[in-house]
Amino acid sequence: MVGGGHNGLVAAFDLARAGLSTVVLERRPFVGGACVTEEFAPGFRASSGAYVLSMLRRSIWHDMRLVQRGIVVDPAGPTLNVYPDGGHLWLDDDVDRTVDEIKRFSPADATAFPRFEADLARIAGAVVPVFERTPPTVAPRSLRELGELAGYARLALTHRKALLDAAYVFTSPMTRYLDEYFVSPHVAAAVGWHAINDSVSGPSSPGTAYVLLHDHASEDAGGGVRQWGFVRGGIGRVTEMMADAVRDAGGEIRTDAEVGAIVTRRDVATGVRLASGEELEAPIVVSNADPKRTFLGLCADAPLPPDFVARIEAYRCEGTSIKINLALSELPTVAGQPRGSGPQPYHYGIMEVSPFLPDLDLQQADARAGVPADPAHIEICFPTVHDPSLAPEGKHIATIDVNSQPYSLRDGDWDAIGEDRADRAIAQLEQHFPGLGGMIEHRQVLTPLDLERRLGLTGGHALHGEMSAEQLFVLRPVRGWGRYRTPIRGLYLCGAGTHPGGGVTGANGRNAAREIVRDAKRSRRRG
Repeated sequence: MVGGGHNGLVAAFDLARAGLSTVVLERRPFVGGACVTEEFAPGFRASSGAYVLSMLRRSIWHDMRLVQRGIVVDPAGPTLNVYPDGGHLWLDDDVDRTVDEIKRFSPADATAFPRFEADLARIAGAVVPVFERTPPTVAPRSLRELGELAGYARLALTHRKALLDAAYVFTSPMTRYLDEYFVSPHVAAAVGWHAINDSVSGPSSPGTAYVLLHDHASEDAGGGVRQWGFVRGGIGRVTEMMADAVRDAGGEIRTDAEVGAIVTRRDVATGVRLASGEELEAPIVVSNADPKRTFLGLCADAPLPPDFVARIEAYRCEGTSIKINLALSELPTVAGQPRGSGPQPYHYGIMEVSPFLPDLDLQQADARAGVPADPAHIEICFPTVHDPSLAPEGKHIATIDVNSQPYSLRDGDWDAIGEDRADRAIAQLEQHFPGLGGMIEHRQVLTPLDLERRLGLTGGHALHGEMSAEQLFVLRPVRGWGRYRTPIRGLYLCGAGTHPGGGVTGANGRNAAREIVRDAKRSRRRG
């Protein structure tokens, strides 16, 4: 297993349980990939990648015994959206409270919101079961593959009323979809800013409405469909406990073991070569790395088909966000509230400093041209209100995402401008949190280039590639290779660059492991 991210750990667990001798090779001193908690200043710990948990599949919670291993997720509070015109809007998991809030902007939108939620939940009910299935082959060559296709046909019949709406969501611009429900720009911005997350597309780009389904695709250990929250001890606790589950299942985990190359003989994987020069032989190699890193880097010397290489090269995988972690002397409060007044509802959720959707289109257009947005859409949260152990007593951390910050810059480079971009983002936040700058004791700035270097994410893309229609389902990562297998026999993919894409789901790893075990059993029968 190349890489110890959460999908790699899930796959390793399933493979070890199936009786395969399994070794996870992680280049960093600890497992986790983009799900890690690290000390970024003395006594202050935060995530350098993902920082909330919502979509991890219930079967993985159960099989890896994560609750029994001590994983506790504190539900997040409501989301506070603040706008350039001084307005603000709360979104709450309690639909009735959200409806009352929306009435301040538009009674018609307040009436439409429950319908909007119900429609998305219905579509998600048709889409989410697909997460845990291997994408079908359009030309089945065996009874098993024919059975898979028949399974999708049965699923389609079960959810036939939602299929047309699902197709519309997967292909429509966010703005067009929201126009069917809302007239208030404040409401549209509050529910539609997700369109630009980990993407260079703007909310008016086709296919961006799909990201709305992610809010309705979550499962928590207790079974809620919209529950998401903060892991006590940081999200890295999840991958730490997953690693324990792998070891308990008989798997081995090696850290500080960077894979330099996947070794092949003709078109067959035979093992890996570590950066240290050590070689490990194996009939099966599984890459948890993104597709570009796997095929253009680790398999640079392999005899890959030219058309496949061209498709991987064209695969869109450019990150667009800066991650900032702040070590704070105290908890900042929004303008108009007394300093030191203690945790407020917005501290328990995520606060969105959000332009309106037309502004996001302009910012994303600039990002595609290599120009970082300033001002930008910014997310900020305060994990220490849920878990004070992440900071010294009485102190706090803030985790910030600054969007529309392209990996590829038109002018300059991220090493030269990263700190300045962070200064500007913090100045933007200080308009809403007076005195924020003076509370900062330390900070960690991770540009898209830093995320690539630190976490091994090509282009700094947290989802291992754009979640656009042409890079989803049977087309992820590229057409013809959407079933976790690769042109190199014995080499498989299990990371977020496979179906069902990004997010802390674990489904990619579980699906890949299922296919690997099937192939291994078939190979034994032939032998």
